[in-house]
Amino acid sequence: MPLPKDLKPLHIAKAVEYVEKQTADLVDLYLEQANVFSAIVGIFGVKALHAVSPYKKHKHPDVAQQRFPDLSLSGKLNPPPEQALESKGSMRPWVIQSHYNHPGWYVVWRYLVDTTETIKPGFPVVIWRVDVVFLTSANWKYEGSKAAEGQGGRTHTFGVINPKATLTGTAAYTLDGIAIKNGKPVLAERE
Repeated sequence: MPLPKDLKPLHIAKAVEYVEKQTADLVDLYLEQANVFSAIVGIFGVKALHAVSPYKKHKHPDVAQQRFPDLSLSGKLNPPPEQALESKGSMRPWVIQSHYNHPGWYVVWRYLVDTTETIKPGFPVVIWRVDVVFLTSANWKYEGSKAAEGQGGRTHTFGVINPKATLTGTAAYTLDGIAIKNGKPVLAERE
């Protein structure tokens, strides 16, 4: 499976360990606000890849926090799409959403919260798959906002068109013993 230039499976595996360790004490946040927790998983993914891979966090804080990309090869300020990484956390097995439809590499940390620590003893947050996929603007569809004055709603986003087909074969990391049932990751027989 293709990966961004100089990004290795070892980098992903070490980053998974870090994300699981760092998010373990934040499960209460997940129970209060799951969407915020997903953002934090993505943030820890950035921090981990910055530490263990040749991809470095964008030097400009506005770009790193609000725009694209989160990381670039050797920390280049204006990387070509092939050297740009965006980090996202998600509980959903296939969906990817973004506020932008930029071309580049997307690293999606698929996680579940297991407060019983049955799946991985000692780890209440488990990364069960990491998808690494290169997307172009043609892979995204605009999902209009339902926000209206006085009515609330969410801001506009883009979603990946046909995400299951787009992401099939892009897993750079998978945890044995997890299956998808009824659209959710569940414990399964280890192979």
